[in-house]
Amino acid sequence: MTRRGKAKIGTPEDDPWLFPGGRPGHPLGDDRIGQRLHKIGIRPRQDRSTALFTLAAELPAAILARVLGVHIQVAVPWQKASAGDWAAYAAEVSRRTTS
Repeated sequence: MTRRGKAKIGTPEDDPWLFPGGRPGHPLGDDRIGQRLHKIGIRPRQDRSTALFTLAAELPAAILARVLGVHIQVAVPWQKASAGDWAAYAAEVSRRTTS
């Protein structure tokens, strides 16, 4: 049996979730969001990996680890795999002016 829809009681302002789930006060599950994204051609895992790879190429491993909440021993191989040169990042930071 496949359920087609769900009734919602209340107004959108009552719900804090961008994607409200079927249970009141709970968000839509990861698996269901993934299914919806796949239907419109978005591949979350592939896009996430691409974003992480790009970030690893642009940030020093120490900052990458801190920002993402991963261990430095995880961030260093990511940076090496992406051939990241964080000297450009350091130069950019040094040119910033404080206001």
